[in-house]
Amino acid sequence: MVKSPFRFTGGITLCLLTILFNACSPPTPSPASPFPVVTVIPADYTRPIPTSSIPTLNPDLTCNQDSDCAFAYRTDQCCACGAITIHNVVENTRFLRFVHEPEDYRYQKVRFPQLVCPNVMCAPCREPPFGLVCDAGTCRAARTWQEILSACDPDIEKGKWCRITAADTAFQAGENDQAVIICTDVPGDHSTSNPYSDECLLNLARTLKEKNPLASAAFCREHMGAGLSTCLNEAGEALSHSDLEAGLALCREIAIENANDRGQQDACFHNIAMGVAPKDLEYAKRICEMMSESVEDCMETAARQP
Repeated sequence: MVKSPFRFTGGITLCLLTILFNACSPPTPSPASPFPVVTVIPADYTRPIPTSSIPTLNPDLTCNQDSDCAFAYRTDQCCACGAITIHNVVENTRFLRFVHEPEDYRYQKVRFPQLVCPNVMCAPCREPPFGLVCDAGTCRAARTWQEILSACDPDIEKGKWCRITAADTAFQAGENDQAVIICTDVPGDHSTSNPYSDECLLNLARTLKEKNPLASAAFCREHMGAGLSTCLNEAGEALSHSDLEAGLALCREIAIENANDRGQQDACFHNIAMGVAPKDLEYAKRICEMMSESVEDCMETAARQP
């Protein structure tokens, strides 16, 4: 009887054939080691944006204090978005990572590498909440302006939008005076335009503008500083949809003290003219003539409006 030369390698051959034709099953992760896990990723690989609605994390959100709560995502799923969980759960689960992971953060256990998902298109995730609170023994997202404000990062850049969100939350709740106080307490200046406090106040005026442009203009006059011209420009354009002449009056009200003010006034006239052009082109051109610059461009653009 002739014996097969593959007698001792049959198992290996079968394994290789299984890998080639049936694909590999996911490898079993190795236990924690003092060395980082390195995965080879193709040079042209683009990491999918985490996007699944809510990852399947530990449903137990029991907590004793705010610091027990965490926002994390799974690395063993494609398009995973963050969800509220418990800090200790993240530390003890190798496939979880904090959404806002501190630089050079060291977990108690080595993390599994991010699952590579080639040819996968992911939609954007929802924005993480501004702060987490332990409410009656259960973790949840911050909801009130007090809860949001207490969670804001003391760093000016990192905490700016958190404070603006706290002000907007107070404003939406009808606590207008408190919203203004929060805005005026926002420190720092924007590198290219207005102070952050004006940016915060302008955000409140925009919220008001959607329902009542006249009230928005009054808010601008009472509270805005360097951003007053921008605020009146936006209120004027919004008001022109219901009262054209009143909208133009707000454009004229803009005091010209610098190049930005002039640009805001011209933008106000220009935007109103574009809204008028489909109904009355000649009147739109007369509005263009109120601009200090780019009058001809405004007229040509108005003529092309459908």
